[in-house]
Amino acid sequence: MEIILGSNNEPKRLAVEKAFNSVYPDMEITVSTVPAESGVSSHPVTSSESLNGALNRMANARLLSPSADFYVGIEGGLLAVEKRAWEMGWIAIANSSGETNTSVSAGVEIRGKFLKAIQGGKELNDVLNEHFDIERAGDSNGFYGLATDNLVTREQAYVQAIIFALAPFKHPEYFS
Repeated sequence: MEIILGSNNEPKRLAVEKAFNSVYPDMEITVSTVPAESGVSSHPVTSSESLNGALNRMANARLLSPSADFYVGIEGGLLAVEKRAWEMGWIAIANSSGETNTSVSAGVEIRGKFLKAIQGGKELNDVLNEHFDIERAGDSNGFYGLATDNLVTREQAYVQAIIFALAPFKHPEYFS
């Protein structure tokens, strides 16, 4: 089974690989990556923008490699409710016939100066680099790992969300 991920990010690729291997344990899984554009800001600050980023990455991955079995887009961004916000991952998965499912990951709350910086247009990676001297945190465990002492990594949070997005493919009878 060939899966195309619309990102070259290694934690995202590993999450896709682990999730698909869990859902389809009897299949040989190959995950390839392509640098698919999200079409949204570098760090989305609304759930709508985040979901659109995931959908765009998935659609652009399909355009770049049109012969795969599944296409995956993952976009990290904020879910803002009232005066609170959480960093989450939005997932969009399409099969070869174009049927699309979505999901979101668990989120870790972002507050104070970090939230203000992101809402002011900075990318979370840049904020973490400024405050903790961590370059490209998104290429490792991200804010998830930092906030939880790596008890929950970005990859782990994304694995569950990817499995949730695969559920309607695996059990369409539950979603009709």
